[in-house]
Amino acid sequence: MEKKIDFVVLWVDGNDPEFIREKNKYTPYIEQIDNDEDNLHRYRDYGTFNYWFRMVERHAPWVNNIYLITNGQRPKWLNVNHPKLKWVRHEEFIPEEYLPTFNSSAIEMNIHRIDGLSENFVFFNDDMYLIQDVKYSDFFVNEKPKLLAVYEALVPWSSFSKIYFNDVLVLNRHFPNKKALRQSPFKFFNIKYGQLMLKNILLLPWKITGYYNQHIPVPIKKSTLAHLWNIEEDVFIQTSKNKFRDYNTDINQYLLCYWQIESNDFIPSSKDFGKSIPITAIEELPKLLLKKRTKLLCVNDDMAMTENDLKKFSKILSERYPEKSQFEL
Repeated sequence: MEKKIDFVVLWVDGNDPEFIREKNKYTPYIEQIDNDEDNLHRYRDYGTFNYWFRMVERHAPWVNNIYLITNGQRPKWLNVNHPKLKWVRHEEFIPEEYLPTFNSSAIEMNIHRIDGLSENFVFFNDDMYLIQDVKYSDFFVNEKPKLLAVYEALVPWSSFSKIYFNDVLVLNRHFPNKKALRQSPFKFFNIKYGQLMLKNILLLPWKITGYYNQHIPVPIKKSTLAHLWNIEEDVFIQTSKNKFRDYNTDINQYLLCYWQIESNDFIPSSKDFGKSIPITAIEELPKLLLKKRTKLLCVNDDMAMTENDLKKFSKILSERYPEKSQFEL
């Protein structure tokens, strides 16, 4: 019998005056960090979050509960009385000594503390969507998360790359010899990965150098996060203490997926299951919506985004999902 799966989604409205006032209290601290770590687009709301719920209602009506995590903000249109909606404020699960926080990594690293959260859940950012019907077995099979086990050579393409490096540093402390690959080679050299499998071949002689990240919703086991807190407490405490992203010391939720892979506690997923595009490439979306095999989508923020990009995105969503969901007033 399949167990329950919850969805967890983080949301913030960076234009909210109260949020801005609260964040500005920490201006002396902000001045000490990289501008990219606290750039306004980190908190930008597209104004399309209601479509996220419409997609869930249409494509995953079987979901157990939806945990909406905010700092106390609530979309005006949200029906908080929906029986599947659990609106969770930071203070309800993040230890008081880490609050307030404006660091998504710190929020992610404490999700296992949410009261009532199912063991198996799917983690979303508010720019990650379901665009086709999904089922339980798209995310978990025999209690194992479905993941893309593809290695990558880390390239410092931006300051954010340091977080990936920090994640991999933890992995190499515990899995220095790619034990899972040796135990189950066909999980790594799998036809589902397509040409991406070449990365695993080319990086075979090396220790873990990084992973190929699709930047899409990911299945996570709550017990994995709790276990990592037990064995890497100092790293998790440091991330939780960082009120804003700190690329030098932060880890993030990708570490949880990597851990499942190196623990050999996963099922291979298809590379076509999800796709990520920048919002500046929104003209690609209509074609993506026609691909039945691609069920997950991330429309990633971009500093170069224009009002026209956002209008196009909203128009596409309104045409495909015109009716309100029961999560809306």
